[in-house]
Order: sequence, then C-alpha cells, then structure tokens
Amino acid sequence: MPLDATARFLRILQADPPMAKAFAIKFLAAIGVFATLWLGHAPTSWWIAGLIVLLAFSLMAWGVFDVNSSLWAPTLWRVRGINAVALTFDDGPDPGFTPRVLEILAREKVTATFFVVGERARLNQDLLREIDSQGHLVGNHSFSHAWNINFAMHAGLTREIEDCNAAIEAAIGKRPEFYRAPHGFKNPALGDVLARLAMTCVGWQVRGFDAMRSDADAIARRMLLKAKAGGILLLHDGSGLQGTQDRSATLAALPVIIGGLRERGLVFVRLDELVVPPATT
Repeated sequence: MPLDATARFLRILQADPPMAKAFAIKFLAAIGVFATLWLGHAPTSWWIAGLIVLLAFSLMAWGVFDVNSSLWAPTLWRVRGINAVALTFDDGPDPGFTPRVLEILAREKVTATFFVVGERARLNQDLLREIDSQGHLVGNHSFSHAWNINFAMHAGLTREIEDCNAAIEAAIGKRPEFYRAPHGFKNPALGDVLARLAMTCVGWQVRGFDAMRSDADAIARRMLLKAKAGGILLLHDGSGLQGTQDRSATLAALPVIIGGLRERGLVFVRLDELVVPPATT
C-alpha cells in the first residue's frame, strides 16, 4: 500500500468507532492473507501470510495493552503546555489507607483525583463524601475491578461503568466524567461504551508500582525521575484488588513525591483542571 494511502487508512482507523476499527483491521488482514496465498508461491507466501497475521494481531494487542494508546478509546495521559501535574489514586475508598492519604494531601495543600471502585464506594459512602468535601475529584474505576473486566463486551462494560457511576452519585450527587480501566487495559467495546456515556478514558504518564512494591524510596524515586510537566501520576490509596494488602509505602513516599516535584516548579491540580486550567483573575 503506498505511503499516502497507508496514512489515510490510519487516519480513518483513528476516527472510526472502535469496533469498526477492529473489524477493518481483521478484514484487511484476511484479504491480505487470501491474496498472498492465492497469488503467491509456497513457501514464501506462507511466510508473508503469517507476517500479515502477526502484524494485525500486534496492532490490536497494542491497542489493548498500551495504557496510553488511543486506538480503541481516546485516552488522556498527559497535557502539554501546562506546568502542572495531576496526582491520581486508584482502588479506594479504603478505610485503612484513604483517610491517611487525605491527611497528607490536606497538610500539603494538594488536590488530587480518586478513581474509586463502585463496590467500595457503596460500602464507604461517608469516606467518599469526605474525599469530595475536601475538594478532590472522583473518577470511575469500574464497579468490581474484577480481573476479567477488560475482556468484557458492551453489556458487561456498560454495567460495570454505570453501576460505579450510580454508587458515586448516590454518595456525592455528582456523575463522574473520567474513567480509568483496571490495569489500564482497553478493548474496542470500551471505546464504544465510553463514547455513548460521554466519558473520557484516562491512562497515566508515570506510575509508582506501589500496588506491588513495599519500598517507599523506590516508589518516590521512580515518580520523581519520570514525572513530566502535564503528566498524570498514578498511585494507590486502596489495598488488595490484585495488588498487595499494605499501602504504608505509598503513605511514606507521598510527601517525598510532592516535595520533590514542587522543587522542580510543578504545581498539583485535579484532573479536570489539568484538562481545562482554572481561570485566573
């Protein structure tokens, strides 16, 4: 395919609905394999056909497993041109750790964004209201955070996202506009569902791996080394959910991260403020 035609095709894939993109990739791959086997000569044709299948599979897998890919769903992970970062926390609200995260943020005068799990939001409404009352933003992190959510299709994903939205609205009376998929993985159906719900998919520019690490110094060092202006930073206030049960390392690392990034001249804003900076007077 000529370069200009390839570029046009890629633009079409980027603009079309996600399920249509997936179909187009598979359809064109099938045509390529058929034409190669029909017109080519073995064994070369078999190698070329295999390469076409591999490339199509790799493109689709990249859309699923690259947390910042926008192939299946337009994904926010960094905003350029702003000297700020958005600190985000996943997997809460957790009565054992979220209040202590809130204490640190209040002491440091930092506002953040909490991507909450619907089941936990329903069980800890007072804690969710406390997050909201302190000026933090609440986002959707699915209802159950089950390991197989990312393989669900339209009905399953819709149920997970809408049930979480309902749990959040029941507690604070606000409907989330941001969604972060468990582990950041996305499939074509997710893009369709989020478009219908008018929600934005969120990835991250850097994460601390604090859901798996118990070394506060390593968590802080990674965040300070990799965080960039305009970036979305990921930590966890919730324990469990395919991660470790202790967030003590996160609590120890958090003040170090805040202080280190402030020394670089970066300010902390909520996710919605990163996208649309507040007006100054």
